[in-house]
Amino acid sequence: MLRRMVRSCLAQIRPNADEIARGSRDPEHVHQLRVGLRRLRSVVSGMKPFAAPLPGGWEAAIMPVFDALGDLRDAHVRSTTLARKLRKAGAPLADLGGPSEEEAEALAQQVRGAGFQDALLRLQHYADAPGRGDAGSGLSHLLRRLRKLRRQVTRDARRFEEQAFADQHDVRKRLKRLRYLAEFAAPAFDGDDVAAWMEKVAPVQDALGRYIDLALAGERFASAAETRPAARFAAGWLRAKADASTRKARKSLQRLRRAPVFW
Repeated sequence: MLRRMVRSCLAQIRPNADEIARGSRDPEHVHQLRVGLRRLRSVVSGMKPFAAPLPGGWEAAIMPVFDALGDLRDAHVRSTTLARKLRKAGAPLADLGGPSEEEAEALAQQVRGAGFQDALLRLQHYADAPGRGDAGSGLSHLLRRLRKLRRQVTRDARRFEEQAFADQHDVRKRLKRLRYLAEFAAPAFDGDDVAAWMEKVAPVQDALGRYIDLALAGERFASAAETRPAARFAAGWLRAKADASTRKARKSLQRLRRAPVFW
């Protein structure tokens, strides 16, 4: 079961990694590669009791690429979606600059690098090897993990606004893991029930994503304002929008807490 899950993740990872390695600057390749790597980390973490046969050191080998993808993605959001909103709001300084050519080339070199490529190759060998064991025990464990993640995501919904930013960010990461693992469990359940829950969780992920993007961009502009006073307007505007977005995120989490699950 875990081998099939890893194979599915690699089917998303490898084509996008190949494009970046060949020099693609398409933000969608960056996004899809990061999602694929996060799905991979999520399924291995979620199925940890069965993960011993995985190749050693694979996660350490992919983490530099994963982190670089996150930096490029954040810079792209700031220089496109948020920059447009800041210009419309009248910000004197709306854009701190998108991903630089040097950063994009550094990412391509990391993706082409022996460490990352070797990790993907070893993971592919693992995923393609014949599996052994009882798939039912894997599903039982996966369902226990889903129940635990749902409790962790929704238990503090009412006080989400009061949490430290790091804790709020952890809620978003857990929600992503919950959704990815739920997608792998979905074929074992009624399709209508699965679709109903997925319709509930997608807006929550979007709401948390908007909040985190605003908060991170606000921190970046606040830091820039120390030497570039023109950035102060953007920093204040982003903080205000983040505060409003926090309330929406909290309400979306509360709705998810009330939503019936399919497992």
